[in-house]
Amino acid sequence: MSGITGIFQRDGQPVDRAVLHTMTEAMARRGPDRRQIWTDGAIGFGHAALFSTLEAEREQQPTALDGEVWITADARIDEWDELRRKLEVKGETLSAAVTDIELIVRAYRVWGTACVDHLLGDFAFVIWDSREQRLFCARDHSGVKPFYYHLSDRLFVFGSEMRALLAMPAVPQRLNEVRLADAIVDETEGADHTSTFYLDIQRLPRAHSMVIDRTSMQQRRYWSLDAAREIRLKSDQEYAEAFLDVFRKAVICRLRSPERVGSMLSGGLDSSSVVAVARQWLKATGQAPLRTFSGMHTEDNLETRMIRQVVAQGDVQPHFVKVEEFEQLLPEFHSFDERGDELFDYAMHIVQLMDIAAHHQQVKALLDGMPGDNITAVGSNYITWMLREFKLMSAIRECRAWEQMWGEKFWSVFSLHAKAAYFPQWLRAIKWRLTGHDPHQYDALIAETLIDPEFARRTNLLERFTAYYAHVDVRCTTREQHRRWLDHGMLPVAYERYDRVAARHSIEPRHPYADRRVIEFCLALPAAQKNHLAWAKVINRRALAPLLPAEVVWRSQKDSLDFAFAQERYRLQAEEIFYTLRSRSAERLYSYVDKGKMQALLVQPPAFTSPQIFHILMLRSMMIWLEQYRSG
Repeated sequence: MSGITGIFQRDGQPVDRAVLHTMTEAMARRGPDRRQIWTDGAIGFGHAALFSTLEAEREQQPTALDGEVWITADARIDEWDELRRKLEVKGETLSAAVTDIELIVRAYRVWGTACVDHLLGDFAFVIWDSREQRLFCARDHSGVKPFYYHLSDRLFVFGSEMRALLAMPAVPQRLNEVRLADAIVDETEGADHTSTFYLDIQRLPRAHSMVIDRTSMQQRRYWSLDAAREIRLKSDQEYAEAFLDVFRKAVICRLRSPERVGSMLSGGLDSSSVVAVARQWLKATGQAPLRTFSGMHTEDNLETRMIRQVVAQGDVQPHFVKVEEFEQLLPEFHSFDERGDELFDYAMHIVQLMDIAAHHQQVKALLDGMPGDNITAVGSNYITWMLREFKLMSAIRECRAWEQMWGEKFWSVFSLHAKAAYFPQWLRAIKWRLTGHDPHQYDALIAETLIDPEFARRTNLLERFTAYYAHVDVRCTTREQHRRWLDHGMLPVAYERYDRVAARHSIEPRHPYADRRVIEFCLALPAAQKNHLAWAKVINRRALAPLLPAEVVWRSQKDSLDFAFAQERYRLQAEEIFYTLRSRSAERLYSYVDKGKMQALLVQPPAFTSPQIFHILMLRSMMIWLEQYRSG
């Protein structure tokens, strides 16, 4: 992980080095190992480095190969050998000590702005081409690396973190109330790919590049998922072996400098799969055991039992954070209520505690299993599509399996999917009007939240809900539905959450399931390789079965550990939280949240076992965040 920032004075004014220095220092926790700036008249770059790989220690950023093309980057480039070969064919001479940054610059020198078409990995970078007098910016395929920017006629400012842009006095800081509404309902955060809490600061969408000069700005989407591509193999075993081959490459690429890398281990299939592949490779190559980090609750907790089973297989160095140890880590636990923070992160308890534990062990990069659910499964609408394709017996088998596994009555499941498959849209609309029950009317969902009804109307929250769920369409094929799911804004904002939380503790998050090769492979699979006989992620289960305990591979239930840690935080901080929320300054929340609902929570605080404790934690963070915003 690194932090990048920079200024382009489009009106030709020289960059203020003191301001650029302040912007770079604002990312000190993200890049504690080295911070440098570079300016040349109207252009200036800053870089805050975290040495998560050996190659990163050799990089001096911002940098240039020839004095004409400068770069600042937060990047880990994969498939070095293939990229080297392609560059050398084009006449580039690369030394044995080549770095990720040099590969990007040489790729730009060969292919110009089309260089992103040849890059694989996680990256966000900006290149200043002094010959063309333009900036070229790019963000990786999945959006793992964040990229924020402000653009006006006079100025372009960018950064890996919001706080870097807020350190620039010329960047307006007008509140975006729509995102505040998103934070209250905690549902519509991914309704778009560009907005932030500030009207004048945007996010560059994933898989996009951007060219900016003194008079124009152009964005290009350089990569899209292809729902027409299919993979056809002869057997389940061949599919499983092919998946494992792709997945293994994704994990190994993220194990570069393994002595600095650890992995979260939650006990679920996804993080356990990452650990299984990583420890096997480390053992085969004679390297130290993988360090794993897990939250632990009571021994009868399902997640705790699964974690114990994976650890018992050996070849890992486990580290545990127990619920009762939360108090001693509380001084390092950040509540995400400062100016420049994102309010969505207030509930990331286990993730942040694992980052804290990893930082204590001098780990600089942390693997995880996010978002395996989205990549390797398709949801239950595959039954609907079976019926649309008149695969009646297959659909019946699936419905019977659902009854056996989940306890849902066969006819209830079958009729639900039959109606979705065969009822025309106009007939469903008539039924919704007659019964008064329209599943696409989200008023009831909004009413259940703490948001003030007038504020919800003012921010068009109903439209945000509609946009958020627009990808759900039972009329499209299972693969097209999966493509829409993978293309949704919720995945980039999830990566951004992990990034923001990890950056607080100088940790780089790495997501093997977000690898472009894994995503493309899984999208192209037949639906039966993703969901089969009520089992989701079936290809992942089959592929990892030889490497993990059967109880972990074929588990069907989940248990929440994050709620247990949230309960403990609530217990530890309840007195301070309610003192804060009962102060007069809390009244500023009434412009955004329902006054009656909030006062009811304050009069009768929720029990430690109530999900409403998340409401209290959100209100506390929002109140302090608004104070920071108004005093900024």
